[in-house]
Parts: sequence; C-alpha cells; structure tokens
Amino acid sequence: MRIFYRLSCFFLLCTTVHLGAQDIHFSQYNMSPLTLNPAQAGAFFGTARIGGIYRDQWLFLPKDYSTRSFFVDAPIVKGFRKKRNDWVGVGLSMYSDRSGTSRLGSSQQSGNASYHFALNKKGNQHLSLGISAGTTNYSILVDTNLVFEEDIIGRVPGQIATDRDNITPSTDPNKKFSESALNPPLAFSIGLMYKATNKDGDLLELGLSAAQVNQPEYGFQLGFNPSDTTANGKQSSKVKRPMRMVLHGLYTTNLTDVISISPSLLVQSLTTSTEIVPEVMAGYKWNPDTRFNAGLGYRVGDAAILLLGVDHKDLRIGASWDMRLGQLSSDRGIKGGFELAANYIIKLYKKPDVPPSILCPRL
Repeated sequence: MRIFYRLSCFFLLCTTVHLGAQDIHFSQYNMSPLTLNPAQAGAFFGTARIGGIYRDQWLFLPKDYSTRSFFVDAPIVKGFRKKRNDWVGVGLSMYSDRSGTSRLGSSQQSGNASYHFALNKKGNQHLSLGISAGTTNYSILVDTNLVFEEDIIGRVPGQIATDRDNITPSTDPNKKFSESALNPPLAFSIGLMYKATNKDGDLLELGLSAAQVNQPEYGFQLGFNPSDTTANGKQSSKVKRPMRMVLHGLYTTNLTDVISISPSLLVQSLTTSTEIVPEVMAGYKWNPDTRFNAGLGYRVGDAAILLLGVDHKDLRIGASWDMRLGQLSSDRGIKGGFELAANYIIKLYKKPDVPPSILCPRL
C-alpha cells in the first residue's frame, strides 16, 4: 500500500496547478481511459484504479505548453443481472492544461458512471455503456504583452468598452488571471465499449464515445458593458464547445510464453480536424511479476512516437516521446513532446472464513 499512497500524492500534486486550454491530446491514450470513453469506468478486475499523465507539448519553447490529467475509478456493485456477472463502475477524472504567451488555461472535472453487461455465461465478453458529466473553467493571463483587436486597428470612436478595458483581473494580486464565467454549464459525454478475452489471455477492446454532446457555451465576458449602446460597441459573446467524437481500439495477444504484442488505434474528430494515431507495443515477460514494453506510433501528418514502459504486478509506468515531422521539427530546436504516465490497480480481497476441520482418525 505504500506505493499507492506515494502515487496518490504525486497525481494529486499534478492536479493542483491551474493549466490551459488545449484539446485532449495524449500519445499514451490507453493510459488515460476515462478521457477516451466514460464506459471505461470500472472496466478492470480489482478494487480501485488510480492513474495520471503529465505531458509537455513543446519542451524547448520558452512558453509553457503542458497538460496534466488524473483519474480514479472502481467497480462498486453488481448489476441487476447478478447471475450474468454484470456490474456498475464509477470514476472521477480531472484534466488541466496551459498554453502559450497568454497562458490560456482550462481545468476540467468530470464524474463518470458505467454499466457493464455480460454477453455470455462465462463472463468473458462485455458490452459497456457509460456517461459522464463535468464542468470546465477557463483562465487567461492579464498582461500588457497580450495584443487585442483595438491594439491593431485602434479604438473605434465612440466605443465605450473594449476587450482590454473589460477583461476582469483576479482580485488576488499574486494571480494575474481573468477567469471565465462562474457556474459553468455541465458538459455531458456518452460512450459504448465492447471488451472480450479468450482462454489464451488475448484481449480485444473496441469503443466509441462522444464528448460535449450538449455543446455547452463558455466565454470570458470580453467587451461586455451593459451601458455600451453605441453602434460600434461590443457585447459579450459566448462560444459553443463542439462535440468531440472518439473511436478507439486495442488488441493484445501472446505470441509466446514471454512475448506479447498490442496494436491499438485512436481516431478522434473535432469540427473539421481529425487525429489518427495507430500504435503497436511489444511486451517481454522478464519474470512472473515484471514485463518490459516498447513500441512505436504515428500521429498521421504530425509526429512519430516512441513508447517505453514497464509493468510490475499491478503497477504500470509508461513514457513517450513525440518526434515531430513537420515544420516545427526544425524551429528553435523543437523535437516534440514528452509524456510520463502511471496506472495502479488496488486489489483488496476479504480473506476466506474457513471453518476449522478436526481430523478424526478411524480406529
């Protein structure tokens, strides 16, 4: 349990920093199951699972492009079809990032719930349905280095309110951030996943999810002034968060007693942008408790990905490096992004209450 407490402290520390607003963008996407699909909540054998990822998008840029993610989930109760091995899972996920000169940031908290239907009596095939609900808060650094529209074209005559005038700084002098509107609306996500294993230990996962299905609005209240009724006066504008579609798949098979291979695929779409990331991992079983993993991936049109990791009992640690293949690969020595991830499954089982037996020899 000592390693569990250390990991808990590390992951909670990662979530205490208020970070910025990039799209969810992990190379080790299988290490962050709840950002893939809410149906992943509780989809494992154990008492609880805890994990997190730290990502530095462009390590050598002078400005911060970093992301932190944390999750914890657990199977909690059996389902209404107890003889078919159904169960209910719940989870909590937190996600935060920061990007660029403006320190544009977001912090997201979501609650997840799932129901896992057994498709056969053996309980080795399941169809899972999941839903999540959460809120996102945005922030931006109030700094004279920021350039607004009026800084380029000048203040419009007769305009009372401008973006720079109406951005509301924090009341904390040590925190120069403007926050998005209080009480942000809930964003809902739904997901479906099929999971199957066989007698040889092969695993197949296929999932589809939709994030922000209700497309909630958000905004910074920039340029808002109720008394500004001039023709050129700006009003506060809110933007709808577009729905993000995610398709993911994973297949793990044992080639020999010590070697396994795990191809996987991520396809996610947001408005007109689509990300496709195929990966393949190979595992080598060093001993009954330890497995070393290494692999390669490719983010189509963007970067090659180097993957390394180790599994020790119920602890999994992974690291990745994105080697950018586009124009940015040669600018300012930028070579890509770095990730460090860890997952730990907690297993607490009741000791069986075995009645004592008395040996009575027959005479």
